[in-house]
Amino acid sequence: MPLTFTQRARLLFGCLPLVTFTLLTAVYLIALQDILGPAPLAFLLFAAFVILVLGYYAIQRLRDLISGMAVVQTDVLERSWSSSGPSRSFYGKFTQLGRMQLVPKAHFGSTFGKRYRVHYSPASKIVWLLEPLR
Repeated sequence: MPLTFTQRARLLFGCLPLVTFTLLTAVYLIALQDILGPAPLAFLLFAAFVILVLGYYAIQRLRDLISGMAVVQTDVLERSWSSSGPSRSFYGKFTQLGRMQLVPKAHFGSTFGKRYRVHYSPASKIVWLLEPLR
């Protein structure tokens, strides 16, 4: 099933933290070193670690974006939950697929223990749509 414009935009938007953090780190290392002095080794190690982690997630989203397709599979939703905090995310645990991130529409329209036709992006593990099976 082809990804919609909104789904593609959401995948692309998920790459912004990598771009933002990398640009801020580059500005610090290039422009602000004269004012603040050389960067401490701990900062450089921390920045490298964060860029690697954010890069991994961005690559997963780009893989799904480049493929342009969502995979469809039937599975049973065992449970779903939401994380707390400012960026509230929704997750679901499926029998075969395991733990996946759910878009809000999929989370609020779901019932535990039901079998669904799951439309998802495999690399980033985002569920776009849950269609109940009768």
